[in-house]
Amino acid sequence: MHKSMMSGDPYLEAMFKRTPDTQVDLFENFSAQLPARKSSMLDDPNAWHNVFLREVTSRVDEAVFEPLFNAGGRPNAPLRVLIGMMVLKEGNGWSDKQLFDHCRFDLRCMRALGQFNIEDDVPVESTYYELRRRLNEYQKEHGKDLAGAAFRTATQGQIETYDIKGSKIRMDSKLIQSNIAKSGRLELILNTIKKAISTLDLTVVSQLPEQDMQMLKDLREKNKTVTNITYPLDDAQKGALLIRAGYIIERLLPHCIGEQTLARLYQEHYQQVPIEQDQDEPGGPDQQKVALRPPGSIPANSLQSAHDPQAAYRRKGQQKVSGYHANITETYDPSNPFELLTDVHVDGADISEATFLQPAVENSNAVLGPQAVEHVTTDGGYDSIENREVMAQQGSPHWNMAKHKGTRQRYAISVDEHGQLQVYCTKTDAQCEHNMAKKGDKLIIHHKDGSKRYMTRKELEEYLLLQAHLSHQKQEDANIRPNVEATIHQVFHRLLKRDKMKYRGMFKCKLYVLSRAWWTNFRRILKNEVEKTASGLVAQLLRAISVLFEPNQVILPRSRSQKYTFQPIQLFAKSSLSPRNSNASVQNGQ
Repeated sequence: MHKSMMSGDPYLEAMFKRTPDTQVDLFENFSAQLPARKSSMLDDPNAWHNVFLREVTSRVDEAVFEPLFNAGGRPNAPLRVLIGMMVLKEGNGWSDKQLFDHCRFDLRCMRALGQFNIEDDVPVESTYYELRRRLNEYQKEHGKDLAGAAFRTATQGQIETYDIKGSKIRMDSKLIQSNIAKSGRLELILNTIKKAISTLDLTVVSQLPEQDMQMLKDLREKNKTVTNITYPLDDAQKGALLIRAGYIIERLLPHCIGEQTLARLYQEHYQQVPIEQDQDEPGGPDQQKVALRPPGSIPANSLQSAHDPQAAYRRKGQQKVSGYHANITETYDPSNPFELLTDVHVDGADISEATFLQPAVENSNAVLGPQAVEHVTTDGGYDSIENREVMAQQGSPHWNMAKHKGTRQRYAISVDEHGQLQVYCTKTDAQCEHNMAKKGDKLIIHHKDGSKRYMTRKELEEYLLLQAHLSHQKQEDANIRPNVEATIHQVFHRLLKRDKMKYRGMFKCKLYVLSRAWWTNFRRILKNEVEKTASGLVAQLLRAISVLFEPNQVILPRSRSQKYTFQPIQLFAKSSLSPRNSNASVQNGQ
């Protein structure tokens, strides 16, 4: 890759080629140069680096990335090594410099990436960044997440290898703060102007008043920030500057054709309103003036920062986030040795959890292969009318929803054997009279206290749909969902304060969450392998001890109060080590 991945020059185009298996050189193999003890530790199949090589690096299906390359040119760099480096970086919370230092000089990291010889080296930094750029551009152009596809392919192999049952899945989501500074409306507008004019020749707007031109020149200076300009102003001056900024942007837009962020900001925060006849306001020939939009009319997906246009705003309880929303899906079965994450989805913070449900089920079905998702566990955030309808269809998985949106259902509505509607109020514990309104297709429910409840036909259908859904909830499923919160912590515990990321932009956020999910699956497999090895050693030790004694020679505790005092039963009956007093107790189990 490196320069060969740069697009535009046919000579520099790269062609796709699978990474061949590493040939171990007897003289260059660094394991052979180490002392026996270090060499055995490095070659331990259950050491983290060897498990990483087996479960991450070697499971990367490089064919997924073939669309990034052309048929001609030099071969690409080892793609599985580059993907493994991304997972190592986010898994350990390294900076880019730390990543390359570890991958070049740490023998364990080298082994984790499939490097066995001293002369082996990872691709250079520019190649690493170029692959990320290509993945981003391909996703923008074709709408396909190739890194996500590689993750799902690797997970599918892990599920088959470890016989993970996935008929039940559970999911939860996490709001992530983008790495942007919180700013008010004026700071946001001035920062966007500052970014737009960074390379603009200001003479094209020389017709602006001197005061505005001076402000643009101040914004261009490196040693001056937006805060330097706004700090001395009082509220009235800030309000006037907001209006002036609208006129400045209006003059700048014809000269900033490629600057989409500035145009978006103008549309979201300003509007053209008619000029009253008795006012002398600056405006065009159509007698229009620039005015600020009311704050309530600005959408949640409006621009949050000039440096991260894709970040969106959301307020959830006391939490206020300008960033992204990530959804995590994992398997669940009591017989599984461990659970694996099957799907990762990242969108703007303003996107509801309800939009994640159906894609997560579909992607999990693709990962699970012959298995099919039969049971889905979520919290109430995934509840929506559309999801209720889809999950109620024949053949859809059972939906175990911990809560639902809206107030608790007050009525139990049913149809008797005569086809008549029956309404029972659970609050008053009594049947309710009801009738259809003469004007309008509405159901009127009469309460004994004289109050009434009106339901349209659509509201009644939605009420019955939710009632049927809740009637199928099982008590034994109540404890399935809470454990997924531990998975959320495991994936996102390396976020900064206030759940802030180190990055900006949707693509980088997606790649971060995907790498963390890949790392989480690896850690769970590693833990399982270590535990199996430990249990195997204990079993071998017990078998070795058992051959020394008769089958009836058992050590039993005397009582619960004497937790560490044991009484031997015929322990030394046939041994020359028999104690002087056969009734003596052995302290601490010895």
